[in-house]
Amino acid sequence: MIAIYWDVFKTIFKNNFVKEFIYRTNAFAMTFADLIWVVVELAFFEVIYSNIANINGWGREQCFFFLGIFVSSDALFTTFFQRSFWEFPMLINRGDLDVLLTKPVSPVFLATMKSINFTQVLNLILGFWIIAHYGPAAGFDGGLAWLAVFFWIIIGLATQYLMRFVSVVWAFWLERGITVSALYYQLYALANKPSGLYPASIRFVIKTALPFAFMGSLPVLSVTGKLPLQDYLLVAVVLVVYTFLARTLWKRGLKRYQSASS
Repeated sequence: MIAIYWDVFKTIFKNNFVKEFIYRTNAFAMTFADLIWVVVELAFFEVIYSNIANINGWGREQCFFFLGIFVSSDALFTTFFQRSFWEFPMLINRGDLDVLLTKPVSPVFLATMKSINFTQVLNLILGFWIIAHYGPAAGFDGGLAWLAVFFWIIIGLATQYLMRFVSVVWAFWLERGITVSALYYQLYALANKPSGLYPASIRFVIKTALPFAFMGSLPVLSVTGKLPLQDYLLVAVVLVVYTFLARTLWKRGLKRYQSASS
């Protein structure tokens, strides 16, 4: 079974690679735009910390370290899943999900990984450079501690995947499911700032109902030895709840699905 999924992934990867670089100018333009976004985020923190040394325990180097982890996790998600999630409501509204339901692999796998974006490679490299450059000053020891960084990047990737899935699966009930996606990205602005910059009420929300803190803030606190033990349990519980919610909504949504042939 794993071999089948691997073969499907290789086919998707090759097809998307060819399609991406047929339109090379567009790919280069998107890569440049994504790099500008990271530069703007760096500039934002630079301006903030040129006027103040510390915000609720978060110093300049710690914030840049946060940004490196966040950018790396976000780049992975954008590479493998973002385009597919934007197209997900159309699969349902147009009845195109029919084709995926007939395949010998999970339709969720196909629906959320059918469009790969190669324009985030430089952002991924830049994210790791930021981690390596600012990490030591933030309390990151390097060496085996990189394993913890990779672990948290995967946690951030899984978190964003689950949250995004829960936001798009409502297309089974809504005529324009893309509206919920737009709302998700309005809230996503909470993810690209350290939790210490927010009041206590918002910090609670981004660790529970909208766990954006799993993508940057908690990883930094964990790697630098400042994350309370109960927060590790909280991460596990929240991810389990989101997984259950995603599976439940998907199954109930399929019962409502009107195929193109019905």
